[in-house]
Amino acid sequence: MSKYFNYFPQTLYQLTQNSADIALKLTARFNFEKTFKENTAVSYEYDIQDGDTPEIVAHKYYGDMYQYWIVLFANQILDPQWEWPLSYDAFNAYISDKYPVGGPIDAYSDVHHYEEIITQYDAATQVTTTQTIVIDKPTYDSLMTGTTSYNLPTGTVTVTTDKRGVSYYTYEEELNESNRSINILNSSYVTQLEKQFKSLMNNNGK
Repeated sequence: MSKYFNYFPQTLYQLTQNSADIALKLTARFNFEKTFKENTAVSYEYDIQDGDTPEIVAHKYYGDMYQYWIVLFANQILDPQWEWPLSYDAFNAYISDKYPVGGPIDAYSDVHHYEEIITQYDAATQVTTTQTIVIDKPTYDSLMTGTTSYNLPTGTVTVTTDKRGVSYYTYEEELNESNRSINILNSSYVTQLEKQFKSLMNNNGK
């Protein structure tokens, strides 16, 4: 993925008193303007499929695998290894390596943390909101679950309280899945992005 990082300015990094190396100024980047992320004419959501790589996605939407850097940059991804979802096989290999059989942690049965899930439904607006709170074991054990309805002047609000223990496997799986939804820049704006990106990187490199 050298093309992506070739755009970033370089800086001298002191290793020891008598030696130094050249490092990329990875912090020299700008956040996408709000319109790029929210305007459906400019970008749209895409769920990364199992086996997708930035190169594959770039080829799907831009017809050029070497424009993978646009996919990464549009989502502010600097480390594709950990900010891009692992494939099914790669994920399970990662779990087996991190939580080996016979090790101190059983990824499938040991609990990573506990959660309280509060779901609220407003009948007047027909809007459902969900809040998840990490709690400790004593709170989890004593927490009462169930559904309660409140009659307010604006209408009925129903609140449901639930709880769950999240295994290490589920925690890692949900962390991996959280990287799956990305923004794809409309191909019509690619040239504009390239010009703006190169200009800003050059300015940051001064």
